[in-house]
Amino acid sequence: MSMTTSHRAKWLKTISIFTVLSVTTVGLAACSGKDNGSTGSSATPPGSSSPSPTASATPSGPVEITWMTPLYTQSQPKDTVLKLVEQKTNTKLDITWVPDAVKEDKLNTAIASNTLTKVVTVQDIKNSAFQSAVKSGMFWELGPHLKNYPNLAKMNETILNNTKIDGKIYGIYRERPLTRQGIVVRKDWLDNLGLQAPKNVNELYNVLKAFTLNDPDKNGKNDTFGLTDRNDLKFGAFKTLGSYFGVPNEWGEKDGKLQPEFTFDAYLETAKFMKRLFSEKLMNDDFTVASKNQQWDKFTTGQAGLYVGNMVDAANLYNAGVKVNPNIKLDILNRISGPDGKDRVWSQAGHNGIFVIPKTVVKTEAELKQILGALDKLQDPEVFNLMKLGVENTHYKVVGGNSFENIAAANDAREVEVRPLDSLVGMDRTALKAANDPLREKYEALTLDNNKIVVPNPAEAFDSPTLTQRGTELRKIIDDATFKFISGAIDEAAFKAEVEKWKKSGGDKIIEEINAAYAASKK
Repeated sequence: MSMTTSHRAKWLKTISIFTVLSVTTVGLAACSGKDNGSTGSSATPPGSSSPSPTASATPSGPVEITWMTPLYTQSQPKDTVLKLVEQKTNTKLDITWVPDAVKEDKLNTAIASNTLTKVVTVQDIKNSAFQSAVKSGMFWELGPHLKNYPNLAKMNETILNNTKIDGKIYGIYRERPLTRQGIVVRKDWLDNLGLQAPKNVNELYNVLKAFTLNDPDKNGKNDTFGLTDRNDLKFGAFKTLGSYFGVPNEWGEKDGKLQPEFTFDAYLETAKFMKRLFSEKLMNDDFTVASKNQQWDKFTTGQAGLYVGNMVDAANLYNAGVKVNPNIKLDILNRISGPDGKDRVWSQAGHNGIFVIPKTVVKTEAELKQILGALDKLQDPEVFNLMKLGVENTHYKVVGGNSFENIAAANDAREVEVRPLDSLVGMDRTALKAANDPLREKYEALTLDNNKIVVPNPAEAFDSPTLTQRGTELRKIIDDATFKFISGAIDEAAFKAEVEKWKKSGGDKIIEEINAAYAASKK
């Protein structure tokens, strides 16, 4: 079935072919690879049955799992690698691939219509519909069970704590570094113009201006611009630029209390910086409606020269861009000093969502244990390598014993057979390092360096019932106002009026609840 990139409300589904395997005891999978931390499981609730895997949890054949998960690529994956994943985990995977741009809408619809799958990838665990569903008892609490599975028992406690809802663990996290944010820039364009990589926000502006006005690709045409961005204030350019300007990460302390980031002067200064880029046409003029794929296309096709976001994206941007221009050169940057001369970058929670299991679909503890056993096997280093790198000697080769090289001839196959599987990856079981891959090596080094300048969210673990119930709705007030200010549709006074509207519409209650939790945490 072909994949459409439109946003119309249509479930996209592919059922992978499977091979019937010999019976295995899924819950007793062998464990190897690095230890990512101690268990974050809690005690078994009084009166509940023992969570230990039992004969009832042993499947008589492949464990059948329906799974709804985001699709971050243009098309669904071919099942070449997926069939091997099924074999290694003794599963039959029936996957509903949801385009990234509509994943939240699809999740909300599935919750409301009771059409969830056995496993659901939830990227935004603060989604109000999901939080309400969890608190209503729609999903299994997994914390008491994790210690009984060799891989799941090794999940990092800090990251698990960051996923808790009302103090309980409901999902298996999709592990990520605390911060991977930075800049990917066309190094060949910098060289063509005799420019150095920017080190502060003023130099960043000058590079973007030169990329727009000075024919950086030397084709004699006025057909380039500086920054490519998308309609996402968190994972697009805005939040990372904001950290350069000193914007707090979601919440910041002011006069002894926590206040939302958009109440700080630095937030508006960031918006003014982007407004300048927009008004001077140094960035794409459709960024308020552009999708992630459209943002990437503008970079890989040679229209834009600078991308702000996840530094690990550099490899995929290069692989796509080199098809258009074989001489393309990229560089990665992480430290851009703000107006005060300080280097900062915002921190995430160490995960990019969780895998959850709804009680409305998985109705018995016996079936829950079977699925947890299969998900445990998905965390094996061997399976991790399949989903991240592909098939050894087909998509990559091992060199030097502990490093790998991508096989260049397999780049197209990797795009359709491997990269879409990223949304199924949970724990980071990285054992092989990139060899002869300067971009990857630099990404790994700068990711470590980011830890020295990281800005955490001081309210990450705090609960606000109002934020849970109405956060998505209220956040739209701020997002819309920010986009309108950047695009010139409203002025500063109108933006501040929208902040006051947010407060009066429920924001003041959110601030009150967050600060109550903040005060309680200090006792």
